[in-house]
Amino acid sequence: MNLLYSPIGRRLLLVAAVASGLAATGCSRKLDKWEKLRPKTYNVRGQVLWDGKPEAEVFVTFESRSHNVTAVGITDASGRFALKTYNEGDGAVAGEHAVRLEKTVMVRPPNAGPETPSSQVSVSPKKYANTATSGLTATVVEKGPNEVVIEITGPRAGP
Repeated sequence: MNLLYSPIGRRLLLVAAVASGLAATGCSRKLDKWEKLRPKTYNVRGQVLWDGKPEAEVFVTFESRSHNVTAVGITDASGRFALKTYNEGDGAVAGEHAVRLEKTVMVRPPNAGPETPSSQVSVSPKKYANTATSGLTATVVEKGPNEVVIEITGPRAGP
């Protein structure tokens, strides 16, 4: 029996045709009214160095000084990050940004039983977790590249 001429074969062919049509139209969707109002973003990549060494799992936040928009990223094993404002990797809006950094770890109290929950504890120097005290700024430009190296110093806090 030829699968193409069977009822199952025809259904599979129909499903494949519909799926390919949906995939083709999904790539060219129109922006909604909210997306049209958003300020344009520009690719921003960077690296966080702690006492000169790349630092993993640092939460990076860029807060725009001219728009009410925040971009975020998290560093990988080599301390590198890419910012996201609306969609993965879309970057940040152009202009000056106040920057804050924070690295947290989950810890369980010593001698705690299995029912005791872990707590999230910041291990980065406290001053970097707040834009008012971090002293860190960055400028995002329309005609990049926007490559940022952020260097922090100080002892690790926490547990």
